[in-house]
Amino acid sequence: MASVDMPLEKLVDYRPEPTARPDFDAFWCAALAESGKAPLNATFTPVPDILPLARVYDAAFDGADGVRVRGWFLTPREVPKPLPAVVQFIGYTGGRDYPHALAAHVLNGFCAFIMDSRGQGGATGQRLSTTHGGARGFITHGILDREEYYYRNFYLDTVRAVEAVRTREEVDGERIAAIGGSQGGALTIACAGLSTHVRAMAPDVPWLSHFRRALDLTTGPYEEITDFLKRFPEQIEQAFETLSYFDNMNLARRASVTHAYYSVGLWDAVCPPSTVYASYNHLPAGVKKAIEVYPYNGHEGGGALHQQRKLKWLREVLA
Repeated sequence: MASVDMPLEKLVDYRPEPTARPDFDAFWCAALAESGKAPLNATFTPVPDILPLARVYDAAFDGADGVRVRGWFLTPREVPKPLPAVVQFIGYTGGRDYPHALAAHVLNGFCAFIMDSRGQGGATGQRLSTTHGGARGFITHGILDREEYYYRNFYLDTVRAVEAVRTREEVDGERIAAIGGSQGGALTIACAGLSTHVRAMAPDVPWLSHFRRALDLTTGPYEEITDFLKRFPEQIEQAFETLSYFDNMNLARRASVTHAYYSVGLWDAVCPPSTVYASYNHLPAGVKKAIEVYPYNGHEGGGALHQQRKLKWLREVLA
């Protein structure tokens, strides 16, 4: 079976050594403790006349650093008892888009929340304080210091998004799934590794995994990191040390979900298949996991077909 990376028979067993430093868990425990002290201040403002069969809310909550993170929250028009909820994360440079993007989940009988990405393409700003410059884009900001790195507070946003959703009386707090594609897939895995309130996760063609291999193989947004390292070759090892704390190959090992459903395109040159399997194969042994393989697909993954399959999977695991 064709692949831009390695043959499928090798991918299924590909499990590289984790790059987590000895204080990996301590770092995230401290970050979560700090985040837990910050007020959530979640708000859900009704938006009428959007979807007649749904209730739509313009949602917001405070990030750990005080950035106001925006989102959309949708429920069916009538909710006689608490429902499962899907928390969705967005691809690189994207924004929360329009509420109807969540309509399929409401038709599936769920509540749904989509979280904006700080500083990228939506309605959410950002607050950055770094001791060095970065390359274009976002993924090199703070790359020489794990406390300053852009994705530190962004990953914490995912945990706080779940907490915001759990405040809603329409939501069954024990039946929450995290989903997303590309960067959204990376945030999905991070959320599952950091939140104890996510039962299931479904990352599609996830990004930000197995950084050393990814940088050797890919084009696209990872080139923001290689551009930085071209300019500052003396900082290569320090950059990789920082990235190890945000590598989803390492965070997947912390996942407390019961179910995981991945997708991968074997012709994906943005998130190479081996980097997807690197996190998939590091999930804890107790997780009931499956991966949909799309042999001739690239970074689009399984497209609309996979979304249909995922809706069915969500019904089954959250029923």
